[in-house]
Parts: sequence; structure tokens; C-alpha cells
Amino acid sequence: MAVRLQEQDLRGKIALVTGATKGIGRAIVLDLATRGASILGTYTHPSSSRLFDTLTEDIFNIYSSSSESCESSLKHPQIVGIAADITSPNSPLVILDALRQHFDSRVDIVVFNAAVMGLAKMGEGGLTEAFIGQALSGNIQFPIMLMEGLVTGSYIGRDGRVVAISSDGVRSKRPPGGSVYGATKAALECIMRSWADELGTRPGMEGTTFNSVSVGFTKTEAYHRIPPEIREKITKADAADVAVGNRIGEVEDVADVVGLLVGDKARWISGSVVDASGGRVKIM
Repeated sequence: MAVRLQEQDLRGKIALVTGATKGIGRAIVLDLATRGASILGTYTHPSSSRLFDTLTEDIFNIYSSSSESCESSLKHPQIVGIAADITSPNSPLVILDALRQHFDSRVDIVVFNAAVMGLAKMGEGGLTEAFIGQALSGNIQFPIMLMEGLVTGSYIGRDGRVVAISSDGVRSKRPPGGSVYGATKAALECIMRSWADELGTRPGMEGTTFNSVSVGFTKTEAYHRIPPEIREKITKADAADVAVGNRIGEVEDVADVVGLLVGDKARWISGSVVDASGGRVKIM
């Protein structure tokens, strides 16, 4: 899908996107940046910095080649990438330090996209303490501790937007072995609902919204790593259940839903789980 410069409704906003170099995270960064938002994007390993450099170059090229940008002398937003492994206890501090250094201790949009994924079937020896600990530290402890730092340090002001990427595996049958991942995503949705109540009216944070996006089977890098025969079977089954078309999701489909939630017109949506599975999973 061709990426183009959009209406600059997020000009002047600062967005933090975890897991920014690939798949859904990359698509979210492109959507927000082409709407004018400056970006702090994270990736797990320092070796991924080259991927973030490519993403940054793509954004700069979109601005430099756009006729709208040329006519109005519109400059590209600031784009900063850092290595921050969500399973490391130090990662929240690394991110907070980067916000202090590059964005004057301020953030308007937070997207919890990075996640620890993995399958381990019951009774086959894969459900070890280490496996469970990694999922808990990355999918629950990390967002809690980062939000604690953001709130304590008054990084998020009025009318902020916080979005967590969840999974349709919380509500629907998925391949065996996903119980731990699904459980951590269900917990994260619960946390987001609690934050909506606790923080949406906190002095200085009034109007800040907290929502989750339930993602269905989507063509990410992980999708292409699935063995072809299994991938085709799952794709066919999921596509048949999608309400709006006989296909599975593209990363841009999810990024557009996130993009709706971070805009001003979503100011009256908070504590919700928004479906991004094409209607495969009905959330009532």
C-alpha cells in the first residue's frame, strides 16, 4: 500500500511506539508520522537500528517528495529510535531518558505494540518458568512500569492517547499453545480499562484516553515465518470468518484503527476494546 502525506492533524504531537521497526509497529509509525507527529520508536536489539534508519529515511522522503510539503515548506517531524528490550527491567528508564533528552520530557501518544509472543502446548514441556516469566515481564510488567514513570514524571498532559495492541486470541479459538500469550493480553486489556478510570481525570491528565485494539490474524513478519501448509490453512479459515471481505488483515488495517483512536475525534472513547479483525471477532 502506497504511503503518502496526510492531513497534519497530529502536527506538534509526540508519539511513543514500541516495536517500531517491523509489521504493525512500523505501519503505525508511518501513519502517525505522515500526519505530523514526532516519533520515539523502540526496537529490541541494537542490530535493528538499520531497520529504523530505513523507516526514518522513508518518512523523510515522503515529506520531501510531497507536493503539499514543497508548496508549504512543511518540514518532516523529528524521528528518534532507541533499543529497549521490553523484557529488560531497565527498559522503562531507557525510554524515559530518551523522552527527556529528545522531547523535553513530554509525550502525547503512547502505543504499546511490542509484545512477547510464543506458543507452548500444555503437557509438552514448553511451559517453563522462564517462558512464563518472559511473557509476564514483557506484556504486563513493562507497560505498567513505563506508565508509572510517565505518570509520576508528568510526561503525559491533557488529552493524551494511550493504545495497547491486544489479540483476538483473548476471545476466540487460536492454535494450541497460546494460553499464556492470550492471558497476558487479557490482563493488559484489564489494565487499560482500570487506567481509563484512574488516570483519565487525574489532575494534569484530564481527557487522556486508554483503549485496546484487538488484532486478528494479520500479515506481519511472523505470518510469513509460519510453515506454508499451516499458514494457508489458517489463512483460509480466518478469511472465511472475516465480516468485511474474504481476506485476512494487512498491517495498514490495524494501523488505521490505531490512527483513529489517537485523533481528537476519538476523545469520547476510553476504556474500550476496539476490534481490528475485520469483524471476525464481535466485541459487544
